[in-house]
Amino acid sequence: MMRYEQLLQPARFSQLPADSLLEATEADRARVVQSAPVRRLQQKTQVFPLDVKASVRSRLTHSLEVQQVGRQICRALLRAKEDAGLPEMPLLNLLEMACLLHDVGNPPFGHFGESVLREWLGQQLPVLYAQCLAQEPSELWTQTLQPDLLAFDGNAQSLRLAHSLQQMDLTYSLLATLIKVPVGMGDGAEPGQKIGYFYSERPLVSQLRQQLGVQVGQRFPLVYLMEAADDLCYCIADLEDAVDRGLLSLLELQQHLLTVWQGDAYLSGLLAEAQASVEGFFPSFRARLTGEVVQVVVAEYLQHESAILDGHFAGSLLASGHPAIELLSLLRQLARDRIFRCREIEALELEGYAALTGVLDSYGRLLTLTHAEFMALLADDEGSGHALHRRLSHRLSRRHLDAYRRAIADLEHEDPRWDELEWYYRVRLLIDYVSGMTDTYVQAEYRLLRGF
Repeated sequence: MMRYEQLLQPARFSQLPADSLLEATEADRARVVQSAPVRRLQQKTQVFPLDVKASVRSRLTHSLEVQQVGRQICRALLRAKEDAGLPEMPLLNLLEMACLLHDVGNPPFGHFGESVLREWLGQQLPVLYAQCLAQEPSELWTQTLQPDLLAFDGNAQSLRLAHSLQQMDLTYSLLATLIKVPVGMGDGAEPGQKIGYFYSERPLVSQLRQQLGVQVGQRFPLVYLMEAADDLCYCIADLEDAVDRGLLSLLELQQHLLTVWQGDAYLSGLLAEAQASVEGFFPSFRARLTGEVVQVVVAEYLQHESAILDGHFAGSLLASGHPAIELLSLLRQLARDRIFRCREIEALELEGYAALTGVLDSYGRLLTLTHAEFMALLADDEGSGHALHRRLSHRLSRRHLDAYRRAIADLEHEDPRWDELEWYYRVRLLIDYVSGMTDTYVQAEYRLLRGF
Protein backbone atom coordinates (compact mmCIF):
# COMPACT_ATOMS: atom_id res chain seq x y z
CA MET A 1 0.00 0.00 0.00
CA MET A 2 1.20 3.50 -0.84
CA ARG A 3 1.68 5.78 2.16
CA TYR A 4 1.17 9.54 2.27
CA GLU A 5 4.43 9.91 4.21
CA GLN A 6 6.35 8.55 1.22
CA LEU A 7 4.11 9.97 -1.51
CA LEU A 8 4.48 13.56 -0.29
CA GLN A 9 8.17 14.43 -0.12
CA PRO A 10 10.53 17.17 -1.34
CA ALA A 11 12.81 14.96 -3.49
CA ARG A 12 13.57 16.04 -7.08
CA PHE A 13 15.14 14.38 -10.12
CA SER A 14 18.23 16.60 -9.75
CA GLN A 15 18.92 15.03 -6.33
CA LEU A 16 19.72 18.47 -4.92
CA PRO A 17 19.65 18.70 -1.11
CA ALA A 18 16.00 18.60 -0.06
CA ASP A 19 14.22 21.55 1.50
CA SER A 20 11.31 21.02 3.82
CA LEU A 21 8.21 19.73 2.03
CA LEU A 22 6.56 23.13 2.34
CA GLU A 23 9.52 25.02 0.90
CA ALA A 24 9.92 22.47 -1.89
CA THR A 25 6.28 22.81 -2.96
CA GLU A 26 6.46 26.59 -2.69
CA ALA A 27 9.45 26.46 -5.06
CA ASP A 28 7.38 24.25 -7.38
CA ARG A 29 4.62 26.82 -7.28
CA ALA A 30 6.95 29.67 -8.26
CA ARG A 31 8.51 27.65 -11.10
CA VAL A 32 5.13 26.67 -12.55
CA VAL A 33 3.39 30.05 -12.29
CA GLN A 34 6.37 31.85 -13.86
CA SER A 35 6.91 29.31 -16.65
CA ALA A 36 6.63 29.98 -20.39
CA PRO A 37 4.39 26.93 -21.06
CA VAL A 38 1.75 28.31 -18.68
CA ARG A 39 1.95 31.75 -20.31
CA ARG A 40 1.52 30.20 -23.77
CA LEU A 41 -1.81 28.72 -22.69
CA GLN A 42 -3.39 32.16 -23.15
CA GLN A 43 -2.93 31.74 -26.93
CA LYS A 44 -4.28 28.18 -27.15
CA THR A 45 -7.90 27.35 -27.88
CA GLN A 46 -10.12 25.74 -25.28
CA VAL A 47 -13.17 25.15 -27.53
CA PHE A 48 -14.03 28.34 -29.43
CA PRO A 49 -11.70 30.42 -31.61
CA LEU A 50 -9.67 32.90 -29.61
CA ASP A 51 -11.49 36.22 -29.39
CA VAL A 52 -10.24 39.75 -28.79
CA LYS A 53 -13.04 40.37 -26.29
CA ALA A 54 -11.64 37.51 -24.17
CA SER A 55 -14.94 36.54 -22.59
CA VAL A 56 -14.71 32.93 -23.78
CA ARG A 57 -12.11 30.65 -22.32
CA SER A 58 -8.58 29.98 -23.51
CA ARG A 59 -6.56 27.04 -22.20
CA LEU A 60 -5.09 29.39 -19.60
CA THR A 61 -8.40 30.58 -18.19
CA HIS A 62 -9.68 26.99 -18.19
CA SER A 63 -6.56 25.85 -16.31
CA LEU A 64 -6.98 28.64 -13.75
CA GLU A 65 -10.55 27.47 -13.14
CA VAL A 66 -9.37 23.87 -12.75
CA GLN A 67 -6.74 25.12 -10.29
CA GLN A 68 -9.41 26.83 -8.20
CA VAL A 69 -11.71 23.80 -8.15
CA GLY A 70 -8.73 21.60 -7.30
CA ARG A 71 -8.09 23.89 -4.33
CA GLN A 72 -11.72 23.57 -3.21
CA ILE A 73 -11.54 19.78 -3.43
CA CYS A 74 -8.26 19.69 -1.52
CA ARG A 75 -9.52 21.94 1.27
CA ALA A 76 -12.69 19.86 1.65
CA LEU A 77 -10.62 16.67 1.81
CA LEU A 78 -8.30 18.17 4.42
CA ARG A 79 -11.28 19.14 6.56
CA ALA A 80 -12.65 15.61 6.29
CA LYS A 81 -9.26 14.15 7.28
CA GLU A 82 -8.18 16.79 9.78
CA ASP A 83 -7.07 14.13 12.25
CA ALA A 84 -4.86 12.37 9.69
CA GLY A 85 -2.04 14.89 9.96
CA LEU A 86 -1.81 15.59 6.23
CA PRO A 87 0.37 18.65 5.40
CA GLU A 88 -2.16 21.30 4.34
CA MET A 89 -0.13 23.84 2.36
CA PRO A 90 2.10 21.32 0.56
CA LEU A 91 -0.95 19.31 -0.48
CA LEU A 92 -2.68 22.46 -1.76
CA ASN A 93 0.45 23.50 -3.65
CA LEU A 94 0.84 20.12 -5.32
CA LEU A 95 -2.76 19.77 -6.43
CA GLU A 96 -3.15 23.39 -7.56
CA MET A 97 0.05 23.34 -9.62
CA ALA A 98 -0.83 19.99 -11.20
CA CYS A 99 -4.19 21.50 -12.20
CA LEU A 100 -2.44 24.54 -13.68
CA LEU A 101 0.02 22.34 -15.63
CA HIS A 102 -2.35 19.62 -16.80
CA ASP A 103 -2.94 21.11 -20.28
CA VAL A 104 0.47 22.66 -21.06
CA GLY A 105 1.32 19.77 -23.39
CA ASN A 106 -1.79 20.19 -25.52
CA PRO A 107 -0.92 21.14 -29.12
CA PRO A 108 -2.52 23.99 -31.07
CA PHE A 109 -6.30 23.52 -31.45
CA GLY A 110 -6.57 21.24 -28.41
CA HIS A 111 -7.82 17.67 -28.70
CA PHE A 112 -8.46 18.13 -32.41
CA GLY A 113 -4.79 19.04 -32.78
CA GLU A 114 -3.85 15.83 -30.98
CA SER A 115 -5.79 13.78 -33.51
CA VAL A 116 -4.19 15.65 -36.43
CA LEU A 117 -0.70 14.96 -35.06
CA ARG A 118 -1.47 11.27 -34.57
CA GLU A 119 -2.97 11.01 -38.06
CA TRP A 120 0.06 12.69 -39.69
CA LEU A 121 2.49 10.47 -37.79
CA GLY A 122 0.54 7.35 -38.72
CA GLN A 123 0.68 8.24 -42.41
CA GLN A 124 4.21 9.61 -42.63
CA LEU A 125 6.40 7.71 -40.14
CA PRO A 126 6.75 4.50 -42.23
CA VAL A 127 7.61 6.53 -45.35
CA LEU A 128 10.09 8.80 -43.56
CA TYR A 129 11.69 5.87 -41.73
CA ALA A 130 12.36 4.13 -45.05
CA GLN A 131 13.78 7.32 -46.60
CA CYS A 132 16.12 8.06 -43.69
CA LEU A 133 17.22 4.68 -42.33
CA ALA A 134 16.72 2.37 -45.33
CA GLN A 135 16.82 -0.74 -43.16
CA GLU A 136 14.52 -3.38 -41.78
CA PRO A 137 12.86 -2.06 -38.60
CA SER A 138 13.95 -3.76 -35.38
CA GLU A 139 11.60 -5.19 -32.78
CA LEU A 140 12.36 -2.19 -30.57
CA TRP A 141 11.05 0.08 -33.32
CA THR A 142 7.94 -1.89 -34.25
CA GLN A 143 6.92 -2.83 -30.69
CA THR A 144 7.95 0.23 -28.70
CA LEU A 145 9.33 3.32 -30.44
CA GLN A 146 6.89 3.67 -33.32
CA PRO A 147 3.77 2.91 -31.19
CA ASP A 148 5.09 5.41 -28.64
CA LEU A 149 5.27 8.14 -31.28
CA LEU A 150 1.87 7.24 -32.72
CA ALA A 151 0.30 7.51 -29.26
CA PHE A 152 0.96 11.25 -28.93
CA ASP A 153 -1.10 12.61 -26.06
CA GLY A 154 -1.24 16.10 -24.59
CA ASN A 155 -1.11 14.80 -21.03
CA ALA A 156 2.07 12.79 -21.65
CA GLN A 157 3.51 15.81 -23.46
CA SER A 158 2.83 17.92 -20.34
CA LEU A 159 5.14 15.67 -18.33
CA ARG A 160 7.80 15.84 -21.06
CA LEU A 161 7.47 19.60 -21.33
CA ALA A 162 7.85 20.20 -17.61
CA HIS A 163 10.73 17.77 -17.12
CA SER A 164 12.71 17.17 -20.32
CA LEU A 165 12.16 20.40 -22.27
CA GLN A 166 11.77 23.15 -19.68
CA GLN A 167 13.86 21.32 -17.04
CA MET A 168 11.76 22.82 -14.28
CA ASP A 169 13.11 20.24 -11.81
CA LEU A 170 9.79 19.86 -10.01
CA THR A 171 9.30 17.53 -7.08
CA TYR A 172 8.56 13.90 -7.87
CA SER A 173 5.23 14.32 -6.09
CA LEU A 174 4.11 17.09 -8.45
CA LEU A 175 5.29 15.25 -11.57
CA ALA A 176 3.48 12.09 -10.42
CA THR A 177 0.25 14.08 -10.11
CA LEU A 178 0.48 14.89 -13.84
CA ILE A 179 0.48 11.25 -14.99
CA LYS A 180 -3.15 10.32 -15.68
CA VAL A 181 -2.38 6.93 -17.26
CA PRO A 182 0.30 5.06 -15.26
CA VAL A 183 1.78 3.03 -18.15
CA GLY A 184 3.93 3.69 -21.22
CA MET A 185 5.19 1.71 -24.20
CA GLY A 186 7.57 -1.02 -23.12
CA ASP A 187 6.23 -0.68 -19.60
CA GLY A 188 2.85 -2.39 -19.69
CA ALA A 189 1.07 -0.54 -22.51
CA GLU A 190 0.08 -2.21 -25.76
CA PRO A 191 0.31 -0.59 -29.23
CA GLY A 192 -2.75 1.58 -29.76
CA GLN A 193 -3.35 2.06 -26.02
CA LYS A 194 -3.47 5.49 -24.39
CA ILE A 195 -0.26 6.18 -22.48
CA GLY A 196 0.66 8.59 -19.70
CA TYR A 197 4.33 9.12 -20.53
CA PHE A 198 6.62 8.60 -23.48
CA TYR A 199 9.58 6.27 -23.90
CA SER A 200 11.80 9.36 -23.63
CA GLU A 201 10.65 9.92 -20.02
CA ARG A 202 11.10 6.35 -18.79
CA PRO A 203 14.21 7.18 -16.68
CA LEU A 204 12.22 9.89 -14.89
CA VAL A 205 9.23 7.62 -14.24
CA SER A 206 11.50 4.81 -13.02
CA GLN A 207 13.17 7.08 -10.47
CA LEU A 208 9.83 8.61 -9.51
CA ARG A 209 8.34 5.21 -8.75
CA GLN A 210 11.34 4.13 -6.72
CA GLN A 211 11.41 7.35 -4.71
CA LEU A 212 7.67 7.53 -3.98
CA GLY A 213 6.94 3.82 -3.60
CA VAL A 214 4.57 3.68 -6.58
CA GLN A 215 4.40 0.43 -8.56
CA VAL A 216 4.02 -0.01 -12.32
CA GLY A 217 0.38 0.54 -13.24
CA GLN A 218 -0.46 2.39 -10.00
CA ARG A 219 -1.92 5.87 -10.16
CA PHE A 220 -0.67 8.56 -7.80
CA PRO A 221 -3.63 9.34 -5.48
CA LEU A 222 -3.76 13.08 -6.22
CA VAL A 223 -4.35 12.33 -9.92
CA TYR A 224 -7.96 11.34 -9.13
CA LEU A 225 -8.59 14.75 -7.56
CA MET A 226 -6.96 16.68 -10.42
CA GLU A 227 -8.94 14.72 -13.01
CA ALA A 228 -12.24 15.34 -11.18
CA ALA A 229 -11.53 19.10 -11.08
CA ASP A 230 -10.85 19.12 -14.82
CA ASP A 231 -13.99 17.16 -15.71
CA LEU A 232 -16.17 19.40 -13.56
CA CYS A 233 -14.85 22.63 -15.06
CA TYR A 234 -15.20 21.86 -18.74
CA CYS A 235 -18.70 20.41 -18.39
CA ILE A 236 -20.02 23.77 -17.21
CA ALA A 237 -17.64 26.11 -19.04
CA ASP A 238 -18.29 24.84 -22.57
CA LEU A 239 -22.02 25.57 -22.26
CA GLU A 240 -21.44 28.98 -20.68
CA ASP A 241 -19.18 29.90 -23.60
CA ALA A 242 -21.77 28.60 -26.08
CA VAL A 243 -24.41 30.88 -24.57
CA ASP A 244 -21.94 33.77 -24.65
CA ARG A 245 -21.30 33.14 -28.38
CA GLY A 246 -25.03 32.95 -29.14
CA LEU A 247 -24.95 29.30 -30.23
CA LEU A 248 -27.45 28.44 -27.53
CA SER A 249 -29.75 30.71 -25.58
CA LEU A 250 -30.05 30.47 -21.82
CA LEU A 251 -33.73 29.61 -22.23
CA GLU A 252 -32.91 26.80 -24.69
CA LEU A 253 -30.35 25.41 -22.25
CA GLN A 254 -32.84 25.35 -19.39
CA GLN A 255 -35.63 23.90 -21.50
CA HIS A 256 -33.38 21.14 -22.77
CA LEU A 257 -32.35 20.17 -19.24
CA LEU A 258 -35.94 20.21 -17.98
CA THR A 259 -37.14 18.17 -20.97
CA VAL A 260 -34.61 15.43 -20.30
CA TRP A 261 -35.20 15.50 -16.54
CA GLN A 262 -38.93 16.05 -16.42
CA GLY A 263 -40.17 16.83 -12.95
CA ASP A 264 -36.78 16.42 -11.30
CA ALA A 265 -36.90 18.41 -8.07
CA TYR A 266 -33.11 18.74 -7.77
CA LEU A 267 -32.69 20.27 -11.22
CA SER A 268 -35.77 22.49 -10.92
CA GLY A 269 -34.55 23.89 -7.62
CA LEU A 270 -31.04 24.50 -8.93
CA LEU A 271 -32.29 26.30 -12.06
CA ALA A 272 -34.79 28.39 -10.11
CA GLU A 273 -32.12 29.45 -7.63
CA ALA A 274 -29.69 30.39 -10.42
CA GLN A 275 -32.39 32.29 -12.35
CA ALA A 276 -33.26 34.36 -9.31
CA SER A 277 -29.66 35.06 -8.28
CA VAL A 278 -28.49 38.67 -8.33
CA GLU A 279 -25.02 37.60 -9.44
CA GLY A 280 -26.32 36.06 -12.66
CA PHE A 281 -27.38 32.63 -13.85
CA PHE A 282 -24.04 30.99 -14.57
CA PRO A 283 -22.08 32.26 -11.54
CA SER A 284 -24.83 30.96 -9.25
CA PHE A 285 -25.35 27.72 -11.21
CA ARG A 286 -21.62 27.02 -11.29
CA ALA A 287 -21.06 27.79 -7.60
CA ARG A 288 -23.96 25.61 -6.41
CA LEU A 289 -23.14 22.66 -8.70
CA THR A 290 -19.40 22.89 -8.01
CA GLY A 291 -19.96 22.89 -4.27
CA GLU A 292 -22.12 19.77 -4.45
CA VAL A 293 -19.77 17.93 -6.82
CA VAL A 294 -16.80 18.75 -4.56
CA GLN A 295 -18.59 17.08 -1.65
CA VAL A 296 -19.33 14.01 -3.79
CA VAL A 297 -15.70 13.80 -4.95
CA VAL A 298 -14.39 13.95 -1.39
CA ALA A 299 -16.92 11.38 -0.18
CA GLU A 300 -15.98 9.05 -3.06
CA TYR A 301 -12.28 9.49 -2.33
CA LEU A 302 -12.72 8.66 1.33
CA GLN A 303 -14.89 5.65 0.51
CA HIS A 304 -12.30 4.24 -1.92
CA GLU A 305 -9.18 5.53 -0.19
CA SER A 306 -7.84 2.09 0.70
CA ALA A 307 -8.24 0.85 -2.87
CA ILE A 308 -6.64 4.06 -4.20
CA LEU A 309 -3.62 3.64 -1.92
CA ASP A 310 -3.45 -0.04 -2.86
CA GLY A 311 -3.33 0.97 -6.51
CA HIS A 312 -6.42 -1.12 -7.31
CA PHE A 313 -9.04 1.60 -7.85
CA ALA A 314 -9.87 1.85 -11.56
CA GLY A 315 -12.94 4.04 -11.30
CA SER A 316 -13.65 7.76 -11.30
CA LEU A 317 -14.55 9.99 -8.38
CA LEU A 318 -17.42 11.26 -10.55
CA ALA A 319 -19.01 7.82 -10.89
CA SER A 320 -21.54 8.31 -8.11
CA GLY A 321 -25.30 8.24 -8.77
CA HIS A 322 -25.70 11.60 -7.02
CA PRO A 323 -27.95 13.99 -9.04
CA ALA A 324 -25.12 16.54 -9.30
CA ILE A 325 -22.95 13.95 -11.10
CA GLU A 326 -25.85 12.93 -13.33
CA LEU A 327 -26.36 16.60 -14.24
CA LEU A 328 -22.68 16.91 -15.20
CA SER A 329 -23.08 13.95 -17.52
CA LEU A 330 -26.12 15.59 -19.08
CA LEU A 331 -24.21 18.85 -19.58
CA ARG A 332 -21.37 16.95 -21.23
CA GLN A 333 -23.74 15.23 -23.66
CA LEU A 334 -25.48 18.50 -24.49
CA ALA A 335 -22.12 20.08 -25.31
CA ARG A 336 -21.31 17.21 -27.68
CA ASP A 337 -24.67 17.49 -29.42
CA ARG A 338 -25.06 21.27 -29.66
CA ILE A 339 -21.58 22.81 -29.56
CA PHE A 340 -18.79 20.69 -31.01
CA ARG A 341 -20.60 20.21 -34.33
CA CYS A 342 -21.35 23.87 -34.93
CA ARG A 343 -19.98 25.56 -38.06
CA GLU A 344 -17.80 28.00 -36.10
CA ILE A 345 -15.87 25.24 -34.34
CA GLU A 346 -15.65 23.03 -37.42
CA ALA A 347 -14.29 26.00 -39.39
CA LEU A 348 -11.62 26.49 -36.71
CA GLU A 349 -10.74 22.80 -36.91
CA LEU A 350 -10.44 22.90 -40.71
CA GLU A 351 -8.12 25.88 -40.42
CA GLY A 352 -6.14 24.04 -37.75
CA TYR A 353 -5.89 20.91 -39.88
CA ALA A 354 -4.43 22.83 -42.82
CA ALA A 355 -1.94 24.73 -40.63
CA LEU A 356 -0.73 21.73 -38.63
CA THR A 357 -0.36 19.33 -41.54
CA GLY A 358 1.29 22.04 -43.64
CA VAL A 359 3.87 22.83 -40.96
CA LEU A 360 4.49 19.13 -40.27
CA ASP A 361 4.95 18.41 -43.98
CA SER A 362 7.55 21.17 -44.28
CA TYR A 363 9.57 20.35 -41.18
CA GLY A 364 9.19 16.62 -41.86
CA ARG A 365 11.84 17.07 -44.57
CA LEU A 366 14.42 17.17 -41.77
CA LEU A 367 13.49 13.58 -40.91
CA THR A 368 14.70 12.34 -44.31
CA LEU A 369 18.31 13.33 -43.57
CA THR A 370 20.98 11.06 -42.14
CA HIS A 371 22.19 11.85 -38.64
CA ALA A 372 25.45 13.24 -40.04
CA GLU A 373 23.59 15.50 -42.45
CA PHE A 374 21.30 16.75 -39.72
CA MET A 375 24.18 17.47 -37.32
CA ALA A 376 25.98 19.37 -40.07
CA LEU A 377 22.89 21.56 -40.44
CA LEU A 378 22.79 22.21 -36.70
CA ALA A 379 26.50 23.06 -36.72
CA ASP A 380 25.74 25.48 -39.58
CA ASP A 381 28.63 24.12 -41.61
CA GLU A 382 29.24 26.25 -44.69
CA GLY A 383 27.54 24.72 -47.69
CA SER A 384 25.94 21.90 -45.70
CA GLY A 385 22.62 20.56 -46.88
CA HIS A 386 19.89 21.85 -49.11
CA ALA A 387 19.10 25.57 -48.78
CA LEU A 388 15.55 24.79 -47.60
CA HIS A 389 16.77 22.30 -44.98
CA ARG A 390 19.23 24.86 -43.65
CA ARG A 391 16.57 27.52 -43.25
CA LEU A 392 14.13 25.12 -41.61
CA SER A 393 16.80 24.04 -39.10
CA HIS A 394 17.45 27.70 -38.21
CA ARG A 395 13.82 28.08 -37.13
CA LEU A 396 13.86 25.20 -34.64
CA SER A 397 13.63 26.21 -30.99
CA ARG A 398 16.93 26.28 -29.11
CA ARG A 399 15.34 24.68 -26.06
CA HIS A 400 13.98 21.79 -28.13
CA LEU A 401 17.33 21.33 -29.88
CA ASP A 402 19.09 21.23 -26.50
CA ALA A 403 16.73 18.47 -25.34
CA TYR A 404 17.48 16.51 -28.53
CA ARG A 405 21.24 16.88 -28.05
CA ARG A 406 21.03 15.77 -24.41
CA ALA A 407 19.00 12.72 -25.39
CA ILE A 408 21.35 11.50 -28.11
CA ALA A 409 24.41 12.27 -25.97
CA ASP A 410 23.12 9.69 -23.50
CA LEU A 411 22.85 6.96 -26.17
CA GLU A 412 25.45 4.22 -26.43
CA HIS A 413 27.06 4.44 -29.89
CA GLU A 414 27.83 0.73 -29.78
CA ASP A 415 24.13 -0.08 -29.50
CA PRO A 416 23.04 -1.70 -32.80
CA ARG A 417 19.76 0.20 -32.45
CA TRP A 418 21.51 3.60 -32.22
CA ASP A 419 20.24 4.83 -35.59
CA GLU A 420 16.62 4.11 -34.64
CA LEU A 421 16.97 5.71 -31.22
CA GLU A 422 18.56 8.84 -32.70
CA TRP A 423 15.77 9.09 -35.26
CA TYR A 424 13.16 8.54 -32.54
CA TYR A 425 14.49 11.59 -30.69
CA ARG A 426 14.59 13.58 -33.94
CA VAL A 427 10.89 12.82 -34.47
CA ARG A 428 10.32 13.86 -30.85
CA LEU A 429 12.11 17.12 -31.66
CA LEU A 430 9.63 17.80 -34.46
CA ILE A 431 6.65 16.90 -32.27
CA ASP A 432 7.97 19.05 -29.42
CA TYR A 433 8.42 22.04 -31.72
CA VAL A 434 5.03 21.85 -33.43
CA SER A 435 2.97 20.84 -30.39
CA GLY A 436 4.50 23.71 -28.41
CA MET A 437 3.23 26.31 -30.87
CA THR A 438 0.24 28.45 -30.01
CA ASP A 439 -2.77 28.59 -32.34
CA THR A 440 -1.74 31.97 -33.73
CA TYR A 441 1.91 30.99 -34.15
CA VAL A 442 1.23 27.79 -36.10
CA GLN A 443 -1.10 29.75 -38.40
CA ALA A 444 1.59 32.40 -38.96
CA GLU A 445 4.22 29.70 -39.59
CA TYR A 446 1.96 27.99 -42.10
CA ARG A 447 1.44 31.25 -43.99
CA LEU A 448 5.18 31.90 -44.03
CA LEU A 449 6.00 28.44 -45.33
CA ARG A 450 3.31 28.71 -48.00
CA GLY A 451 4.41 32.17 -49.04
CA PHE A 452 1.20 34.08 -48.36
